[in-house]
Amino acid sequence: MKLVPLVEFDSEISDLQQVGDTPFGNRKIYIVGGGRFWGERINGIALPGGGDWVLVNQEGLARLDVRKTIKTNDGALINMSYQGYYQYDADIMKKLEAGKGYNFGDTLFQVQAQFETGDPAYSWLNTTLAVGEAKENGGNIYYRIYEMVSDNSHFVSAA
Repeated sequence: MKLVPLVEFDSEISDLQQVGDTPFGNRKIYIVGGGRFWGERINGIALPGGGDWVLVNQEGLARLDVRKTIKTNDGALINMSYQGYYQYDADIMKKLEAGKGYNFGDTLFQVQAQFETGDPAYSWLNTTLAVGEAKENGGNIYYRIYEMVSDNSHFVSAA
């Protein structure tokens, strides 16, 4: 198995719904306002209206549950969902509160992604599993997503 760059994107947040402390953790819902996607095989925008249903525990570990719709430059609609973890520690919070960012790997911010589309040009995404990492820079979230590709020469891709 190897990881091959698939797509990079940024995410714009238009609203935050603070549900508050629940028996399961602190629930926050970030509403996606848009964003851009770029890569060798996928380019486009994130349509407004998706969201990230975040649950943060007492140690500052956030469990992410994101769903958004991508509209490619050639008009295809792709449902993207990803789950993952984001560790908020005191150092990261200080940087974010000061309007600064941090680098990939400065904290745990990793996701696993899946895609769904009815567009034949992107049907290969329906069987693509991907992983990625993210970082925040002054209010923007930036992701790098990698496709998991088999090294097995017998494997036949659905692409």
